[in-house]
Amino acid sequence: MRKASAKKRGSVIKGLVNGLKKIKNFVVENRGKLGKILLMLAALAALSVVAMLVLYAFDIVYFDEGLQINMHLFDRFQNSWYGWIIIIAVQVVITTLLCFIPGASMAFIILLGAIYSSQLTAFLLAFTGVMLSSIIMYLTGRFGGYAICTKLLGKEDCEKASRLLNNRGVVFFPVMMLFPLFPDDALVMIAGTLKMSLKWFIPSIAVCRTIGIATIV
Repeated sequence: MRKASAKKRGSVIKGLVNGLKKIKNFVVENRGKLGKILLMLAALAALSVVAMLVLYAFDIVYFDEGLQINMHLFDRFQNSWYGWIIIIAVQVVITTLLCFIPGASMAFIILLGAIYSSQLTAFLLAFTGVMLSSIIMYLTGRFGGYAICTKLLGKEDCEKASRLLNNRGVVFFPVMMLFPLFPDDALVMIAGTLKMSLKWFIPSIAVCRTIGIATIV
């Protein structure tokens, strides 16, 4: 009995050691990606704190036996010009920082659709935010080069986007913007590295991403 118990404890310890080794190997192999995720989580936490302070400064939220929301002021805030500017700014920052996460922009557009009862308002805010973030990513690729694209988006997505634009040609760029099968953010950034003409880039984004935003909203 003692031998069986000792053998069982030994196998459990061995299993734990092997598990820890696998975890260590995973962390070592993916330390770059994990570092990015931790950095983005820290950025999101900081943005959340800033957003809470802004809402508190405008008396939209207050503390009374817990966090409370002043719905009257919240309605005024979300329909005011400064509320729109703050929401667009938050959208641009979050979607740009989280460009390596598929669906980050879509999730924010869905959130806008839930917050605003007016679909037109949600659409216009989402459209403005998407256009600004797309231009920022294009300029990042244009002036930062391919190296910064791989750091932000990952080598795999950048290589896929490069193959698509080089093989299919920029003429198919608007078509790729229409369908979720293609890595939109990577294509936008790689388009910058290839110095795609803004006369072609901006209308392509404006028309094709508008269709996607309207569909989500």
